[in-house]
Amino acid sequence: MSEEYKSRTQRRQATKSKKKKKGKTSGKEIVKRIFLTLVVIGFVGLVSGLGVVAYMVSDAPKLNFDQLKDPISSKIYDKDNNLIAEIGTEKRDYVPFDEIPDLIVQAILATEDNRFFEHHGIDLIRLGGAIISNITSGFGSQGASTITQQVVKLSFLSPEKTIQRKVQEAWLSYQLERTLSKEEIFEIYVNKIHMGGNIYGIKKAAETYFGKQLDELTLPEAALIAGLPQQPNGYNPLINPDAAEKRKDTVLYLMHQHGYITKEEMEEAQNIHISTLTVENQTATSDNPAYDSFVDEVIDQVEALGYNAYTDGLEIYTTMEPRAQQKVYEILNNQEGLFPDEKIQAGIVLLDTATGEVRAIGGGRNITVRRGFSYAT
Repeated sequence: MSEEYKSRTQRRQATKSKKKKKGKTSGKEIVKRIFLTLVVIGFVGLVSGLGVVAYMVSDAPKLNFDQLKDPISSKIYDKDNNLIAEIGTEKRDYVPFDEIPDLIVQAILATEDNRFFEHHGIDLIRLGGAIISNITSGFGSQGASTITQQVVKLSFLSPEKTIQRKVQEAWLSYQLERTLSKEEIFEIYVNKIHMGGNIYGIKKAAETYFGKQLDELTLPEAALIAGLPQQPNGYNPLINPDAAEKRKDTVLYLMHQHGYITKEEMEEAQNIHISTLTVENQTATSDNPAYDSFVDEVIDQVEALGYNAYTDGLEIYTTMEPRAQQKVYEILNNQEGLFPDEKIQAGIVLLDTATGEVRAIGGGRNITVRRGFSYAT
């Protein structure tokens, strides 16, 4: 009996010991389980994230390279090759990459995208900083758009700040970088960007604000040109010279920070106020109503040849004599001259009898609309 009791007791104790051993988990086993759990969670998160991204880019617009091209205004000259009109809703002079001075390239890179020639459309370093800023200060508080992303945004997307648009922007930027060279993308950017008013592109901006070609710009002038795209009208030196001055100094600081200029060059350029460099804003010659009838006929003849004077960036040389054109306009619109009755209409074409060249055209009296009916033609 005593031996049987001991035997049952021993069996019971042995069973408990086995259960304890089964229930006990080693530290390595716990770490392994946690690791596997994290891997599974990470995999599920990755798949889910990729699914969300795929959904967001599913309705992204296609890369249409025709949309990368912008309308270029045409210039019309008189018989002595003097500019009389510039036709186009957007004033833009196109400049190829190999004609952009290094100073301008450096100023733009320092301001907009210093790692442009290194990344593949998205600057991950800059993106990381922007994400942190957006978490701490709210979405949209800081952008991380590269030059490539800005080209995509200006060409294919709306300006709204949403997560979906940013994802589409990044996706299209990656595609664009696989298709075009860095130089081609940079060229599109500097010719596309708004530079204040109806001025587009860096070449037209240099001519408008400083009366210079790009290769004639000084360091402070180049800095202002590079700084304009952030707020084109806000930093317009002809309208807001003080704001333009501060923006110029910021760009100069960035150029020094990135090693493009020395501290001495930065300080010397910062001591030059932008208002001493700008030219007086000239009224566009195309705004002269005396030239309208002649310009209208030029536009019609160009169209008949298969071109568009508003978008094709043409250089058009004509036979117009400005003084004769002005005189014809004055004769037709003088209320006390040949036509005392304002209801009377008339048209004039003034020819050079030796050559048959048209020197002036008067399309009518008291014309109040552009591209209206011409009694002369």
